[in-house]
Amino acid sequence: MSTGGQRYLVRGDFAKRAVVTLATNVECPSLSPDGTRVAFKQAIGGDPLRGWRLSVLDLATLRVTATAEPASVDDQAAWLDDSTLAYTLRHSDGSPDVWTVPADGSGPSQLLIPGAESPSALGAS
Repeated sequence: MSTGGQRYLVRGDFAKRAVVTLATNVECPSLSPDGTRVAFKQAIGGDPLRGWRLSVLDLATLRVTATAEPASVDDQAAWLDDSTLAYTLRHSDGSPDVWTVPADGSGPSQLLIPGAESPSALGAS
């Protein structure tokens, strides 16, 4: 939700016509496949001009964990599975690469597909 120039991740109840703020200064939420966490980009120091930190909110504890990705991630993260996020990072010339990082902050990011962007997990049919 966005209002007054601020961005919020909220949990809503339509029947009660109520929302509760879960996190501030966030964009691009992505629900984990198991429905227990939400990945998002969070403005560094509350200021998008300083960049974005790829983070994950545990919905049971409301604890936010920053991933180990050191770069500013200005992209919608995609869950590849219950523990791995994929996202695009751009070089200074604008060319993209797709990277992955553990969602729990436990490990470093890794290049997945050079020259690609807009990652998406494909389910088995």
